[in-house]
Amino acid sequence: MFFILIIFIIFLIFKIVRDYKIKKKKLKLNNALNSNFFIKTINKLIDENKYNLLEERIRLREIDAYGNEDYKKWIGNPPLDEKAIEKNIFNGSKRFKEGIPYFYEKVILKEFGSTELFFEKWRSYCNENPTIDDEIIGSIRKLETEDWFVFIASQIEKSCLNLIEKNYSSKKKGNYKKGIRFENHCMEILKQNGWEVKETPITGDQGVDLIASINDLRICIQCKDHEKAIGNKAVQEISAGKFFWKGTHAIIVSKSGFTNSAHRLAKSNKVELINEYQLKDLEKFIV
Repeated sequence: MFFILIIFIIFLIFKIVRDYKIKKKKLKLNNALNSNFFIKTINKLIDENKYNLLEERIRLREIDAYGNEDYKKWIGNPPLDEKAIEKNIFNGSKRFKEGIPYFYEKVILKEFGSTELFFEKWRSYCNENPTIDDEIIGSIRKLETEDWFVFIASQIEKSCLNLIEKNYSSKKKGNYKKGIRFENHCMEILKQNGWEVKETPITGDQGVDLIASINDLRICIQCKDHEKAIGNKAVQEISAGKFFWKGTHAIIVSKSGFTNSAHRLAKSNKVELINEYQLKDLEKFIV
């Protein structure tokens, strides 16, 4: 009887150990699958929306008169706790109304189905990738659950900066001067989207670089490839140039954004201020 009891105990211990190993193996496999799903889904959504994300980044950027850039509206400040996120979204909080937080709610959460499923996959990613190279503190640290937004914002920023870098590098290969290079780039975008485009003379252009036409629309365009934000002078030039070239609308395209003063002056003079990525949808800004 004692011998049978010993065998039973050994069998029971063996079964418990085996079940534990199977459970651990399943958990590890589940973590790996969830982690892989998480990062692939995030990268897919960012890649599918990269141009719109970059446009929003540029639109929400604030630039003062000295060219200093502020991305607070773009980055946002959402709650980091899962329950707080659900509560804020349910109550229509302003913390998810624009920028990266808006993309998280309207695109990422929609893809995952719920905050619960999102965090389930995110926790699996943290288990599979327990550390993060924190550029802010300058060292590698443990990846925490609350780091979800830092992680997503970093992935989006990498995508936007990569687009900007590629765009700059591709145009850097041109054999013409910087200003003319940007004008040609803008012209190509417009032509690809059905516009008939003419260049104004190098001298006597009256502040207008390009004239784009479709049907009864005649758009006078000034192209600015500057390092700092564009100010009032460009708005004044294009306003005068529109009348000189008998244009229906006036547009300034800038790679570096515009000062707040330029925005105010443009609004009162009915001048549209856009970036190069918005050129493909030019009619949306003038109709």
